[in-house]
Amino acid sequence: MGERDPSLMLLISEAVASGEFGRARALWIELGSSLQRELVAGGLTAARLHQTRELLDWCRTQAIVECARCQQRLNQLTLSSRYFPLPAAERHWFADY
Repeated sequence: MGERDPSLMLLISEAVASGEFGRARALWIELGSSLQRELVAGGLTAARLHQTRELLDWCRTQAIVECARCQQRLNQLTLSSRYFPLPAAERHWFADY
Protein backbone atom coordinates (compact mmCIF):
# COMPACT_ATOMS: atom_id res chain seq x y z
CA MET A 1 0.00 0.00 0.00
CA GLY A 2 1.25 3.46 -0.83
CA GLU A 3 2.34 5.62 2.06
CA ARG A 4 -0.04 8.48 1.14
CA ASP A 5 -3.10 6.30 0.48
CA PRO A 6 -4.53 6.12 4.00
CA SER A 7 -4.31 9.89 4.16
CA LEU A 8 -5.89 10.12 0.71
CA MET A 9 -8.78 8.01 1.89
CA LEU A 10 -9.14 10.19 4.96
CA LEU A 11 -9.01 13.34 2.82
CA ILE A 12 -11.68 11.90 0.52
CA SER A 13 -14.00 11.15 3.42
CA GLU A 14 -13.42 14.61 4.91
CA ALA A 15 -14.11 16.30 1.56
CA VAL A 16 -17.33 14.35 1.04
CA ALA A 17 -18.47 14.93 4.61
CA SER A 18 -18.00 18.68 4.16
CA GLY A 19 -19.77 18.73 0.78
CA GLU A 20 -16.62 19.45 -1.23
CA PHE A 21 -17.48 17.00 -4.00
CA GLY A 22 -15.16 18.58 -6.58
CA ARG A 23 -12.23 18.19 -4.22
CA ALA A 24 -13.29 14.64 -3.42
CA ARG A 25 -13.40 13.83 -7.13
CA ALA A 26 -9.83 15.07 -7.61
CA LEU A 27 -8.70 12.99 -4.63
CA TRP A 28 -10.48 9.91 -6.02
CA ILE A 29 -8.54 10.35 -9.26
CA GLU A 30 -5.31 10.51 -7.29
CA LEU A 31 -6.29 7.42 -5.31
CA GLY A 32 -7.18 5.58 -8.52
CA SER A 33 -3.73 6.30 -9.91
CA SER A 34 -2.17 5.01 -6.72
CA LEU A 35 -4.23 1.83 -6.87
CA GLN A 36 -3.19 1.33 -10.47
CA ARG A 37 0.48 1.65 -9.51
CA GLU A 38 -0.05 -0.90 -6.73
CA LEU A 39 -1.72 -3.28 -9.17
CA VAL A 40 1.11 -3.00 -11.69
CA ALA A 41 3.68 -3.51 -8.92
CA GLY A 42 1.79 -6.59 -7.69
CA GLY A 43 1.09 -5.14 -4.26
CA LEU A 44 -2.67 -4.59 -4.47
CA THR A 45 -4.36 -6.76 -1.86
CA ALA A 46 -7.95 -7.94 -1.47
CA ALA A 47 -8.10 -6.12 1.86
CA ARG A 48 -7.07 -2.89 0.17
CA LEU A 49 -9.74 -3.31 -2.50
CA HIS A 50 -12.33 -4.06 0.17
CA GLN A 51 -11.37 -0.92 2.12
CA THR A 52 -11.59 1.17 -1.04
CA ARG A 53 -14.97 -0.34 -1.91
CA GLU A 54 -16.31 0.53 1.55
CA LEU A 55 -15.21 4.14 1.10
CA LEU A 56 -16.76 4.22 -2.36
CA ASP A 57 -20.08 2.93 -1.02
CA TRP A 58 -20.05 5.47 1.81
CA CYS A 59 -19.27 8.33 -0.60
CA ARG A 60 -22.07 7.22 -2.91
CA THR A 61 -24.54 7.21 -0.03
CA GLN A 62 -23.42 10.67 1.06
CA ALA A 63 -23.82 12.00 -2.49
CA ILE A 64 -27.34 10.56 -2.71
CA VAL A 65 -28.25 12.15 0.63
CA GLU A 66 -26.88 15.52 -0.49
CA CYS A 67 -28.83 15.33 -3.76
CA ALA A 68 -32.00 14.62 -1.77
CA ARG A 69 -31.28 17.60 0.51
CA CYS A 70 -30.76 19.88 -2.48
CA GLN A 71 -33.98 18.65 -4.06
CA GLN A 72 -35.83 19.30 -0.82
CA ARG A 73 -34.44 22.86 -0.70
CA LEU A 74 -35.50 23.46 -4.30
CA ASN A 75 -38.97 22.15 -3.53
CA GLN A 76 -39.21 24.47 -0.52
CA LEU A 77 -38.12 27.46 -2.60
CA THR A 78 -40.66 26.64 -5.28
CA LEU A 79 -43.42 26.30 -2.73
CA SER A 80 -42.50 29.43 -0.79
CA SER A 81 -42.26 31.51 -3.97
CA ARG A 82 -45.98 30.88 -4.51
CA TYR A 83 -46.87 32.58 -1.24
CA PHE A 84 -44.46 35.51 -1.03
CA PRO A 85 -45.31 38.67 -2.96
CA LEU A 86 -42.87 40.09 -5.48
CA PRO A 87 -40.38 42.60 -4.09
CA ALA A 88 -41.58 46.23 -4.26
CA ALA A 89 -39.27 47.11 -7.15
CA GLU A 90 -40.69 44.30 -9.30
CA ARG A 91 -44.28 45.16 -8.35
CA HIS A 92 -43.68 48.76 -9.38
CA TRP A 93 -42.34 47.64 -12.77
CA PHE A 94 -45.43 45.53 -13.42
CA ALA A 95 -47.73 48.34 -12.20
CA ASP A 96 -46.49 50.60 -15.02
CA TYR A 97 -48.19 48.43 -17.63
